[in-house]
Amino acid sequence: MQEISNLALFIILLFVFVPIIISMNQKLGMGKDILYSSIRGFIQLLLLGFFISFLFSLENVFVVFGYIFLMMIIASLNASKRGMDRKKSFFILLVGIALSVLLCICIWLVFEIIPLEAQYLIPVGGMFIGNAMIAGAVVLEAMKNNPEMEEEFLKKNAIKIAMIPTVDMLKTVGLIQIPGTMTGMILAGADPFGSVKYQIFIIFTLLVVSSLAAIIVCLLNYKYIMKEVSVQQDTSITL
Repeated sequence: MQEISNLALFIILLFVFVPIIISMNQKLGMGKDILYSSIRGFIQLLLLGFFISFLFSLENVFVVFGYIFLMMIIASLNASKRGMDRKKSFFILLVGIALSVLLCICIWLVFEIIPLEAQYLIPVGGMFIGNAMIAGAVVLEAMKNNPEMEEEFLKKNAIKIAMIPTVDMLKTVGLIQIPGTMTGMILAGADPFGSVKYQIFIIFTLLVVSSLAAIIVCLLNYKYIMKEVSVQQDTSITL
């Protein structure tokens, strides 16, 4: 596989301005957020590129899981703004992400899909954390925008919305798109059928991660919402 030139990288970065221009033209108010996120992501990936060799050389499993936990904290901080209370949402997300991700990492280790090494744990952990973060953030956003719904409908609606991207991806995978991991393995010269089996394991694990994170965040956030409603009712009665 050929190395990407700096010129090609610079040109593709210019395409970031396409959604920014669309946002400005349609008055979506997302231009600054897109630009900030793109610059931040670019810098973070560059730093990771310099830092990755050190990360993969780590042999202490406690240090590796410590770094994975740090990624969970950053993900929870990033998505906590979607909730009604950022501090409470942070802890709700952290619990949801940690439980769902650690369970799935254990499954991978038990079935020997990956060895207990930083080179495998960190990329896989990052992939799981990213999906759990998105599912949790969508749940918080949905529940924040529809707090007046009845309990059953509020929970179902939030979890359903969070699961839609993963479920839709499962419907089209292999027909419309070749997933990233499989593409990377094929480009690296791996056997296509072996890449397919690996990708199947990844896809269904991501489904488990997303669903578990969505359910845990939904249940914990609902308890918080009900507690807040109860406090407000008691305050109004007292007044």
